[in-house]
Amino acid sequence: MIKIPIDLTQETKTVLAYFSIRQLLIVGPVAVITILQLFLFNWPFISGWFEFFWKVFVVLSLNGITVSLAFIYLEKYDCYLSEFVIRRYKFWRSQKTYTN
Repeated sequence: MIKIPIDLTQETKTVLAYFSIRQLLIVGPVAVITILQLFLFNWPFISGWFEFFWKVFVVLSLNGITVSLAFIYLEKYDCYLSEFVIRRYKFWRSQKTYTN
């Protein structure tokens, strides 16, 4: 009998002991883009407080979606939400009908 000292079913948290490489590649670029959008870019035809609240809404929405894709684990399907979405998209694009 071979004993394995670590759990090989979980992702290895290599970045700051909190992120895996997959999670960093999902969250990192979107976080940088939304922070740049928040401070550097202006929305056309919108100004004042409405523009500020719109930017906050966009930042929270995009970051909420990417964080949920990176960190939510679906035990029923034994995968993370990002992998589940990719599988669903490939199934939808395959144009095949699968029955039980």
